[in-house]
Amino acid sequence: MGESVLLAGFDTVSAVKVVFALSVLGSAAAMYLFVRRLLGRAAGLVAALVYVYAPYHLFDLYVRAALAEAFSCIFIPLVFWGFFELIDRPRLSALIGTALAYAGLVLTSNAVGLLLITPPLGLMVALLILLRLKDERSPETGRWRLGTSIRKLISLGIPPGLGLALGIGLVAIFVFPLLLEYSYVRVDQWTGGRYAFGGDFVYLFQLFSPSWGFGASIPGPNDQAGFQLGLVPVTLFVLSFFAVPRVPEANVRRALRFFQGMVLVVAFLMTPASAWVWRTIPLSSFAQFPWRLGVLTTTGLAVVAGAVMVEKAMGRWVDGPKGHEKAMGQWVNGLKGHEIDTGSNTNLLPHYSLPFSLSLVTLSALIILGSYPYLRAEVRDPKPTEGPVSLAALFRYQQSSDEMTGSTAWTRRIPGWSVLAEQVVQGGSIDTRVNYTAIPAGDVLGVHSVEMDTIHELVWVFAADDQQSVTFFIPYYPGWKAYVYEDLREPADDLRARVGPLVAEPAIRTTEYEGWMVVPVPPGEHFLELRFEDTPVRVVGKWISLASLLGVITLVIGRQILRRSGSS
Repeated sequence: MGESVLLAGFDTVSAVKVVFALSVLGSAAAMYLFVRRLLGRAAGLVAALVYVYAPYHLFDLYVRAALAEAFSCIFIPLVFWGFFELIDRPRLSALIGTALAYAGLVLTSNAVGLLLITPPLGLMVALLILLRLKDERSPETGRWRLGTSIRKLISLGIPPGLGLALGIGLVAIFVFPLLLEYSYVRVDQWTGGRYAFGGDFVYLFQLFSPSWGFGASIPGPNDQAGFQLGLVPVTLFVLSFFAVPRVPEANVRRALRFFQGMVLVVAFLMTPASAWVWRTIPLSSFAQFPWRLGVLTTTGLAVVAGAVMVEKAMGRWVDGPKGHEKAMGQWVNGLKGHEIDTGSNTNLLPHYSLPFSLSLVTLSALIILGSYPYLRAEVRDPKPTEGPVSLAALFRYQQSSDEMTGSTAWTRRIPGWSVLAEQVVQGGSIDTRVNYTAIPAGDVLGVHSVEMDTIHELVWVFAADDQQSVTFFIPYYPGWKAYVYEDLREPADDLRARVGPLVAEPAIRTTEYEGWMVVPVPPGEHFLELRFEDTPVRVVGKWISLASLLGVITLVIGRQILRRSGSS
């Protein structure tokens, strides 16, 4: 997304701002559509406002500047909506939409998609399926009918299973290397030191504290950052326990109760009282900070907030369970001929009454005003370690924050600084990644870089004997290959045109501590190319993603053909 904005002519800073703005608009639209499906338009509007103006969402935007997580907020409601739809009313369009939404979430933020959203999503699907199976008990005996229940379990589980499989297939190009090449990365760089899991819990009073700051999170209760749930969202959450029982559709009621439970459980997991839980959860250390679960509380609070509008929009349902059917008939008769889909519950009164409209406007204003103190960005002069926005400033910030991450398993000592970074900070540019300081004294080795990009560098090299090698400031990772080509010597003024046939494919060695790549070269004048290529795992992932994408396109085209043939 950011690259497309850059290509449209925006500078880097403006492109980041545009992507943030799109994330806000997209998040509001996604949450509105989801809750509109569950509870109607008025509820969708309330949920969208709560979602966008939730303190944690604003924390991502104005304090953390977490671009990936902020943009992932677009896909979170769509993913929950998609899987709910595949259980409630499975159909081809829901399958395609769910797969695309899940793929978008994982590709936008794999930490949010795989670690934070997928576990509760799987729990929601399991609970909804089990509750649907509950309806299959014999009305006479109240016992499960085994054969019917198994068939129902399979029929209910297939659509969400296909949606998940197709979604993973679309992102196999990323997920396969992530899972199968996991051991090639030093993960302790994200789980140790400042990122070590342990003390960054949110204390109970912080969930309701009015204080708001722009400092970094620190262990203990004295954070300068704000982790509150929000006064208005919490109030609507409490009121939702009175409103949800009045929702007529059973599956919607169950989904809302799941989100209510999710908020309570996740809020508990954010506090120090849950430390014993975190110690037993696999991969818990990758969450780094329990307050990151705020993305789940924000989602849950927004979804259930819309439920408070149900009583006002469908007020006659407050008569109790025995009056639902009668009230529904009276409500539909009051539409004066307007069509309504009572199964999907996507439409409310086309024209709201004045009291209801005033309530909706008032509530919307309260949601916005409740978060107004947080709707600001702290503008300050950059620290000496930062400076104006630039690549050099990024390097200085990473050095001062001890965030020079990105080491592979071949790196025994995680670097605190980089020669190439220093080169940029001093006003230069990175034109080669050859370590010229490793060239021995004398005229036994000469190296000249011809061309370079992120996955490739070509150098001309002279070696006096077969004991010479070229060292690159690049930690080794599977996929890097070295190639030695003959030097044709003509034309003399164009080194690139002098690259001749392949001579050798030398094995890459690494330095002892940094893991930098060392490539031996044969004697004489040659060209040495270092190139990053796909491993078999990445090739398989690409083909699976391509096949999945073609499958989605085929399904879309097939659906359109069937619709046209049906209408004709």
